Amino acid sequence: MSTITSPQPAENAVHDFAGMDAVEIKVTIRPDQELRAERAMEVNEDTADIRLIYFYDTADLDLFEAGVALRARLVKGDDDDSTVKFRTEKRATVSQEWMDLEGFKLEADCVGERAVFSASLTHLQKRDEIDEVANGERPIHRLFCQDQERFFKEVYKGPNDFENLCVMGPIRVLRWKLEHKGFPHRLTVEEWRLPNGDDLVEVSIKVPPDEARSAQKAFCDHLEKLGLDPQGAQETKTRTALQYFAKVCAGAKS
Repeated sequence: MSTITSPQPAENAVHDFAGMDAVEIKVTIRPDQELRAERAMEVNEDTADIRLIYFYDTADLDLFEAGVALRARLVKGDDDDSTVKFRTEKRATVSQEWMDLEGFKLEADCVGERAVFSASLTHLQKRDEIDEVANGERPIHRLFCQDQERFFKEVYKGPNDFENLCVMGPIRVLRWKLEHKGFPHRLTVEEWRLPNGDDLVEVSIKVPPDEARSAQKAFCDHLEKLGLDPQGAQETKTRTALQYFAKVCAGAKS
């Protein structure tokens, strides 16, 4: 299967979302505005959906730096899952064979003027399997089905040696879906809690591709009305979290 062919220039990608399943427009809230954001959104822990997220990468974040993520999620009250995701700033052509697979998605993320395209393949996990990997009772590669391993080998050109990967987590995630009067899109608020006590807060909306441009402007305007900086923090929540766990992983190996 051919996953990535004939990429378009990155500077044009932000204007072309045709063929995407959805476009997610997101802002990582500045650390000094996190409390203001939670008050403005009127969220609290009692009303949150709870998840635990794990990533699997090397201590040098080789996968992340190559645009690849291996992730597993424990979802309270719902199915657990694992995902192989590939991100690129260049628009890619994806084989129809991948797109026909259950759990495969093509999406785009917009952060400010930057657009990142992603292809991902998700597979449901049986209860306790993710915990068993975290506890060292099960190898990491057992979380990913044959199609996911095949997809991983195609999008990541480095060594496909799961034994060299670290378990990075858990990240405790509080998640809310909100509707604000006068704002036409449903808001998603996620608070990632790292083991050292740091919090990372992200606000996002997900829209059809043809609504992305107008939705992004409306989203920025709405955040400003709430007293929040629509430019957000410099680093995404995923990069910040993985950099934290990479230090932990490196320390454990030294």
